[in-house]
Amino acid sequence: MIAVGVLLFATVAWLAVLAAIALAAQRERIPRALARHPLVLALSLGVYASSWTYYGGVGFAQRHGLVFLAVYLGPTLACMATPLLWSRVLHITREQRLSSLADLLAFRFQSPAAGALVAAFSLVASLPYVAQQFRATEESVRVLSGPGHEEAVGAVFCALLALFTAFFGARPSAERRREDGLATAVAFESAAKLAVLAAVGLAAVLGAFGGPSGLAGWLRGHAAEVEALARPVREDSGWTSLLLISFAAAFLLPRQWHMAFASGAGGRALARAAWAFPLFLLALNLPVLPILWAGTRLAPAGPADSYVLLVPQLLDQRWLALAAFIGGISAASAMVMVTAVALANDSATHLLLPLARRTLRRNVYARVLWMRRGLLTAILVGGWLFHRAQANGGLLVESGIVSFVAFAQLLPGLFAVLFWERATRAGFIAGLLAGIAAWTALCLAPLLPGMPGLDPAWLDLLREGGRAARAARALPIDTWSLPTFVSLAVNGGTLGLVSLLRPPAKAEREAARLCRRREIGPSVERATVASSVGALEERLARLLGREAAGIEVTRARIELDIPRDETRPTELHALQERLHRNLSPLVGPVLARTVAEEAGAPAAAPGAGGALTEELRWLERRLARGETRLVGAARELDLLRRWLRSVLAQLPLGVCAVGSDGAISLVNRRLEALVGALERDLVGAPLDRLPAPFAELFARAVRAASAGEAGAGAEEIEAHVAGRARSLRVHRAALDPLDARAASGGVVLLVEDRTEQRALEAQLAHKDRLAQLGRLAAGVAHEVGNPLTGIACLAQNLRAEADSDEIRARAGLILGETARIEAILRTLLEHSRTGAVPSPGEGPRARVGRVSLAQVIAEAERLLRLDRAAPHVRVEQACPESLVVVGDRRELVQVFVNLLANARDASGAGATIAVRGRIDAGEIVVEVEDHGSGIPEELLAAVFEPFVTTKRDPSGTGLGLPLSRSIVQDHGGTLTLRSAVGQGTTVVVRLPLAGAPGARRGPEAAP
Repeated sequence: MIAVGVLLFATVAWLAVLAAIALAAQRERIPRALARHPLVLALSLGVYASSWTYYGGVGFAQRHGLVFLAVYLGPTLACMATPLLWSRVLHITREQRLSSLADLLAFRFQSPAAGALVAAFSLVASLPYVAQQFRATEESVRVLSGPGHEEAVGAVFCALLALFTAFFGARPSAERRREDGLATAVAFESAAKLAVLAAVGLAAVLGAFGGPSGLAGWLRGHAAEVEALARPVREDSGWTSLLLISFAAAFLLPRQWHMAFASGAGGRALARAAWAFPLFLLALNLPVLPILWAGTRLAPAGPADSYVLLVPQLLDQRWLALAAFIGGISAASAMVMVTAVALANDSATHLLLPLARRTLRRNVYARVLWMRRGLLTAILVGGWLFHRAQANGGLLVESGIVSFVAFAQLLPGLFAVLFWERATRAGFIAGLLAGIAAWTALCLAPLLPGMPGLDPAWLDLLREGGRAARAARALPIDTWSLPTFVSLAVNGGTLGLVSLLRPPAKAEREAARLCRRREIGPSVERATVASSVGALEERLARLLGREAAGIEVTRARIELDIPRDETRPTELHALQERLHRNLSPLVGPVLARTVAEEAGAPAAAPGAGGALTEELRWLERRLARGETRLVGAARELDLLRRWLRSVLAQLPLGVCAVGSDGAISLVNRRLEALVGALERDLVGAPLDRLPAPFAELFARAVRAASAGEAGAGAEEIEAHVAGRARSLRVHRAALDPLDARAASGGVVLLVEDRTEQRALEAQLAHKDRLAQLGRLAAGVAHEVGNPLTGIACLAQNLRAEADSDEIRARAGLILGETARIEAILRTLLEHSRTGAVPSPGEGPRARVGRVSLAQVIAEAERLLRLDRAAPHVRVEQACPESLVVVGDRRELVQVFVNLLANARDASGAGATIAVRGRIDAGEIVVEVEDHGSGIPEELLAAVFEPFVTTKRDPSGTGLGLPLSRSIVQDHGGTLTLRSAVGQGTTVVVRLPLAGAPGARRGPEAAP
């Protein structure tokens, strides 16, 4: 015997170990990758194996033979159906944020009453099963330490479980994390009970039989008993019905559903657990028969439910008996904790919170937290009291079978969710009530024979008739087949019949469509939307209180990156849905949907086209965010959509699609760059939220396209965009409607930025004008040159033949002026040839050579003075003759003519322009400085763009600086600006020194 104090200490120590593991996982002391490993999920699903399996499996095998294997083959069949059942359920629950089966059924049938019925029934159906765990714990204490203390240990066990579950099972509702702590602790206890049961089985084989050979010899001597184990399976003594209810229990029991679908596990982890979980059950059942045979040999008169504890005791292995007790405590505690957590969440969501909504308006997080903790404690205490009120006797598994048959009543409803869109809420509720009635009469009533009104005489006749039939065949009594088949037949038949009487409502059809398909679409909760974020928060505050409303709206805005001033319907829809999803863990999905819809002010009903456009924007938004995992044809279509969006994004034209509701539906990257806004800020926004000039330009184009002006067209404007002059052409075209719901498909706008093209056209025109000027200058020089030559000859003759010194002096003056006129004509002719296009048949002119910048600047100054209409300025040149570059003389002259002209235009009459040159690190640096009006800082970068000018008079074309910088860059240099408003501008030209690395090479020519 083991002292009860030792057993009590072992119970407390084991629960402390589980608490430490849960706390370590919750605080991420255990690596997250380990806590969320698929093997951990598979072991956490091992909570299916409660004390029924741990202790009662041996007794069940003694009474019903190999039929006990159906309890484990049922979940194996359920795991084989993972793609058909588990994966689809996980998809729906993750998509709609549904944490329990009651949530799913309430969502599918759009009925809070359905959720409340399932929650209440789950609570009642689980009490016998929870009570079974306390019974197993107390009986194990009685076996190991004798009678007299088991009730006290059971009470302490209940109190400790209540503390553990209240702390780890009811976390603060504001937290949005996976339940890693509870899942990891449950996985650890599953591994522990498997190891202990395997050790007891090994000890049974080695200690009771001396090894495998001794066991084989004993089996040969008891062939009749071995044959009797298989007979119930051959005669189908409850085999099929137990297989069916075990199949359903594998995912319909609250603890199984909670671990599989509500703990946050992903699809890949669930798919891997689907094959690891059956392996766990197989390993757990291997020791059952060896323990049964060892117990039959060592204690044939002892209760088979206690063989797991009796065999180590009879083999005088007290340490193993204590370990077996801890394994039983582990199996019972895990089942009770997870079941209590699942039932408390369901009860709070569907039973208490809908009746106490006013309590949510103040300190909602604390109130919901303590409500769940109170429910957890009530469920545990209720299970213990149910056990105390129940008459002891019978197999340990009987209470578990009662719960198995009960939860099988939810199977028709789940199949209707997944496979039958025609099912209605009335059919589901009627069918479930009929099944509950049959279960109560046929299954629950026999469990409580002492309570009046629950065990009628006709039920006695049914039971006695079944007993008589089985006694005739010498088979064990089957207490579950009749309740299973009768209740499920009544349940399913009523569901189908009532559903066929009336068609489902519109909301039910929409929910059924969402449950049956895997592609995405608008959700049913998008019926209403608030007009703004502030309005949504204000209305939510009436339901949750101002503080909680602010926290929830802010959290949802941050998660979706939505600004406070957002008014676009698509974004507000997304915010409202995120609120629904975030509130689901707090108040449940049904009440969360109600709260979210009431927080959304009823919007004006959009037209058919507007509704379709809004739906398209919604689908595009969800697909772009990757909120749904697509499969099959939907995945292929999404790949095509992504490819088309990639093509659209790379187009050099800006693309903007405007829906029939006047809001932007689609933009590409080029339009983002032109407008200066991101796609997420544009899609769903009305056109008037675009910056100038696009708002008016696009609105005008949309009106023209909608009015049917030639079906398509274009408009070209000159506009300043972000401080830069732009030449834009907007093409428009009306889109055809997508379906009959919309009268218009909207308008598509293509924005072509023709600024660079216009600049090239202007440069070509400029060069053409220079070429014309060159031809004109050549003609003028020819026409003026001939008379000028005659004048020069006459003056020379006059000076040579004159006898008077005065006449000779005047003739010299004439010759000097004619020489100056000739120089002016030659300079003008040379400058006008810059950029001239060679005549047909004329080869390219070699214009690269050594050029003195001092002479270039002097020539530029002379050309500048030819403009008599411009204000006169003084140019101070300080450029040494050593500043020599390799380049095109005429192009360099053009550069400095442009720079000096700009400095002159920015300065007043009589001002001084300083031109300084020097050599710096192998480069020639020339600075042209004026003290004029200066250039604003925001235009410093823009002035190098074509057509950007700071001159107020129309003489400025905006081409001088771009051309000058292009020429300087062509010579391997740079041209930069320094300017301050009111202080002047300094243009810095850097060119490679002749002979330095990077300098242009050309023929050696005299400057």
